[in-house]
Amino acid sequence: MASLSDLRRQVDAVDRQVVELLSRRMVLLKQIVARLEDDEVDKEREAQVLSNWLEEGFDYDLEEMSLEKICKAVMEMGRKAKDN
Repeated sequence: MASLSDLRRQVDAVDRQVVELLSRRMVLLKQIVARLEDDEVDKEREAQVLSNWLEEGFDYDLEEMSLEKICKAVMEMGRKAKDN
C-alpha cells in the first residue's frame, strides 16, 4: 500500500499535468481567437463543451455540479485568451 506522502506526490504529478493541459488548451484557444471575425462569445459552442465535459465526467463517476463549475471556470479562462 502506498504511503500518504507517495499518494500526495502522485496527486502533485496529476496537478502538474492538469496545469500543462490547461496551458495547451489556452494555446489552441488563442489560435482560434485569431481566426474569429468578432469577439462575440459562441454560446452554442460553450454549451457543447459543457455537455462534452459532463458526458466524460459521467463515464468517470465525477460529481456533476463540481465538474460544471470547473468547466465554466476553464471556459472563462479561455475567454480571456483574446486579451493576451
